[in-house]
Amino acid sequence: MRISKDPEVRKQEILDAASRLFEKQGIEKTSMADVAKEADITKGLVYYYFKSKEELVDEALKHFILESELVLKNIVQNRNLDFFGKLSEILKLYFLTISKNLGINTLAKSNPGVYELVKRSLCKSALDHTGVLVEEGVKSGFINISHPEYILKILIGGIADLYSEGVRDPDVFADIIEQTLHLPKDSLRIW
Repeated sequence: MRISKDPEVRKQEILDAASRLFEKQGIEKTSMADVAKEADITKGLVYYYFKSKEELVDEALKHFILESELVLKNIVQNRNLDFFGKLSEILKLYFLTISKNLGINTLAKSNPGVYELVKRSLCKSALDHTGVLVEEGVKSGFINISHPEYILKILIGGIADLYSEGVRDPDVFADIIEQTLHLPKDSLRIW
């Protein structure tokens, strides 16, 4: 017997299945048939909701970006964390999110245009939310830098570029951030 589901619920199930597969095996190695099998539906139903793999990837990436923004916003607004705790949590989020999503890592090679779009969106989101945090750091006296908005833009863009070039050591990024923002050595706890 066929089970009818609310279209939005079904669409979300397909997106969730696709995201799991993108994370596990990468975007390039994931087919629409794989997504159908993972979601326990027919391939035709996947195509009913998403006309092409590109559309499915696009929708999954938008969902990924929105989820990342929400988590980032929650970290910045968390009153239980001090300035250094918030900055450390943002770094952890970055590494856990990016390293967990192999699809994004392989996207750089397979589809540089889409990768750049995702990178720009994530950098903009990071800039918006960490900008508030850096302002808080300046007001609190934790950070003493001129032109924090420009330094932050260079820092976020630089970290994204280094990561896409293969730099994966979180301690390297923590050191770069500490030195750039003139923070005490080992003030950022990533692991």
